[in-house]
Amino acid sequence: MPNSKVLEATSKTAPLAATVATVSLMGVLVVGQMYVTIPLMPQIADAWQVPTASAALSTTAFALAHAVGSLVSGPLSNRWGRRTVMVANVLAMAVVTALVPLVPDLRTGVALRALQGLFAGSFIPMAYAYVHARVAKESVPLALTVVSACMGATVVLGQVEAQLLESLLGWTAVFWVTVPLLLAGAALTWRVLLPDPPFVPAVVRPAADRDATRGALSGRVVPLYLVILVGAGALTALYTGVELYGPPEVADSGAAMLALRASALPALVIAVLLAPALGRFRASHRAFGALAVTGAAMLAVGWGGGDAVLLGGALFVFMLGFSTLGPALIQAVGSQAGAAQTTAIALYGFTLNVGAGAGAQLPGLFDGFGQLALALAVALAVAAFGVGLAVRAARRT
Repeated sequence: MPNSKVLEATSKTAPLAATVATVSLMGVLVVGQMYVTIPLMPQIADAWQVPTASAALSTTAFALAHAVGSLVSGPLSNRWGRRTVMVANVLAMAVVTALVPLVPDLRTGVALRALQGLFAGSFIPMAYAYVHARVAKESVPLALTVVSACMGATVVLGQVEAQLLESLLGWTAVFWVTVPLLLAGAALTWRVLLPDPPFVPAVVRPAADRDATRGALSGRVVPLYLVILVGAGALTALYTGVELYGPPEVADSGAAMLALRASALPALVIAVLLAPALGRFRASHRAFGALAVTGAAMLAVGWGGGDAVLLGGALFVFMLGFSTLGPALIQAVGSQAGAAQTTAIALYGFTLNVGAGAGAQLPGLFDGFGQLALALAVALAVAAFGVGLAVRAARRT
């Protein structure tokens, strides 16, 4: 019977180490493409004959299309399965990635970057949904923290990778080197992830599943979407601001800028090490604390953003908070949405990427780090209020 097959397929527990390692590595590779154009802005501007600030559109186009891809991944996975959707989109992304260095102008380049983002969009929400559903319950906080830390690391690793490859082989190598890695990663993902359960027509699905959209838009989870919208926007705005308004002592030094970007990486390791202890607290409490940390870091940027050492310290603290915020929100969304988990996590991915896309444009609206950081600190304070609303709504139900 179909129901017994579905129960058997969905009851298997995924191997923790292999699953987390595969999803994390692929997440770095796929999502890292969003950020590779930040350090390449001068080279892309020259190649496409546009001002440097206009090259930021290549990041925004990827992020906004990524948001659309995240949104549609939920319905696609309901029909074809998470593993199938993830692998198919990675393969399509590899084809588009190979074409990006060949385009001659901004319009075509932005269009291809948007296609890249569209195909990449399924990866974050489907990875989170898969981990939440298939990893043993007691290991979910640790697994989500590791995966989220790696996803968060892409904002740093993507830039570091791009800067190193550009210095050695030129900016086009950033894309061409990625293509065979995407193809190999798609094969690895197909091999490691568990097979998708058989498709069950809507007429025989449980009633709760047919209410997925309603559950994903409930008052318990909508505030959480807004929180990640602000958090992701602040992250992208901060690093785009580093490229545009970086301290004078690092602006003209590739090695110094590389060190500044990499200064946040140890924070990701610390977040993973703290995950077992932090996992004992409620997800909403962890999210509130993480927002407090990121807000404090943003205020520090406003105070000492002109000093490279202080800025590096602020980036470290911000990434420590953000690496804790992500898994807390994912766990809260997955728990509060109930039967609408896949749809809700897809909406989470959508708002995350809308925030990231908008964040790339924000620095151009301000004169420097001071004004930008103050505005972002206020936004993060409002996001903390959003977490409070979600907690209150959850207690009433």
